[in-house]
Amino acid sequence: MYASAHLRATIPAALLCAAALLLVGCSAGGDGGPAPSARSSAERDRGPVNRDDINGDGHADAVINNWDKDPKSGAEWHNNRFIVFAAPGGTEPGAAVRLTGRYVEPNPSLTPFPFADDGSTQFTGDLDDDGHADVVVSNMVLRGEKLTPEQHVIWGGPDGPSGAAKLPADVHPATAAGDFDGDGALDLLTLAADSNGEADRKPQYATVLHGPLNRDRGAPRATSALDVGYDGWASIAGTVVGDFDGDGRDDLVAKAEYDEEDVRFEEGIPQDVLDATFYRGTARGLKAAGAVPGITGAPGITEKGTSPIAAGDFDGDGRDDILAQRGDEEPIAVYGSGKGPGRGRPASGGFGKLWATRVVGDSNGDGCDDIVARSRSKNHRNDQVTVLLGGKDGLSASDASRTIAIDRSAIGLPPRRSAYDDHFAWDMHLADLDTDGRAELLIGTVGTVGLHETRMDGGYWILRGTKDGPSTTDRRFIKIKDLDRG
Repeated sequence: MYASAHLRATIPAALLCAAALLLVGCSAGGDGGPAPSARSSAERDRGPVNRDDINGDGHADAVINNWDKDPKSGAEWHNNRFIVFAAPGGTEPGAAVRLTGRYVEPNPSLTPFPFADDGSTQFTGDLDDDGHADVVVSNMVLRGEKLTPEQHVIWGGPDGPSGAAKLPADVHPATAAGDFDGDGALDLLTLAADSNGEADRKPQYATVLHGPLNRDRGAPRATSALDVGYDGWASIAGTVVGDFDGDGRDDLVAKAEYDEEDVRFEEGIPQDVLDATFYRGTARGLKAAGAVPGITGAPGITEKGTSPIAAGDFDGDGRDDILAQRGDEEPIAVYGSGKGPGRGRPASGGFGKLWATRVVGDSNGDGCDDIVARSRSKNHRNDQVTVLLGGKDGLSASDASRTIAIDRSAIGLPPRRSAYDDHFAWDMHLADLDTDGRAELLIGTVGTVGLHETRMDGGYWILRGTKDGPSTTDRRFIKIKDLDRG
């Protein structure tokens, strides 16, 4: 759940608390940790927290983000962000709910290809603990002549969106939702900007906004902050969240990346600085727990190493695993264990090159997560979607039956003719939209006018999940223009 999205004016106080210590919990009680949730123990033990069920009917939904353009000369691009609801037998386009307009959208004239350069991010989670997943959206907004980042929480409800809150400008970028303290309520993780290779190093804080959040600007129950940047020596550019040790609390793996001209190289980075660190979820928030074998480089490393790119339970053992990649090399799978990621079974690899969009979900209903990625060809005319099926032994490169390649021809699309064509698989999702226990694969295309003036409808191919993974024959196409027209 892969895949990369900013809450309250009191956060600077939390950061001041963290200025002197590596990990600090701030709460009204001043006991060094977040105050206990007001919910009863029975409510806290009710089961997994809600991640994707926006209307509270017991089935996960999907938030899609697409663009279209009128087929007339000089027409602008339009953003179309929708909630697509799961339903027995399959989602109904007319039942979808539009999110566009519930917050300020980026100016479509900023780029000729907004779908390729769309810097907005989004993820879901029940942040106010009302039984409905909410949507966190981060995007750039043009105000006057200045681009400004904004973040919104769109609150879920029985009929879908039931209000929205703009988060304060001083809240750091939100990166994930997770239950980091194990109380059964989802928390929001934010990450400050890094030192950007400057000589005047400064801490880089990962701040947990402990849930439930209230609907007044997303105010958290409590906050805890952690310097993941080693006092400015590391520049965290990538994070993944999951329960990597299987203790019921979500954890964080943070990865630093360095530019070739980083001025810190001149001083020499201390040997105790790790480029990738495992932070364990505890009752008081995240706590540093050492290196990540398979991802962490040598102490004090300054070169670009292996970066975590997605997390999921690929072997079905109840602990999340990590898919990681070094540059353009083939990715590897780093498996979770009781001691943390990479500290049990060895990493596995040999999956071929996986680029761009990556999504995680269980497409064949075996209880193990699968990975879906877009694999690019040299001339981009033969780009394809690659599905790696998980299993009890994890992701396997040796078993051809667990690798599925889906190109344009597999679902009846003609070869791509130009860069103006439909941008096959620019956006993808895995979601059980027909509620049968197997996730459908959604492959996005963009409606545009090509060089040959051929009109194409933008939308999503939905490939039904089967015991063998996504089906290329049991499929249908839903058009963006048909959504929200019930």
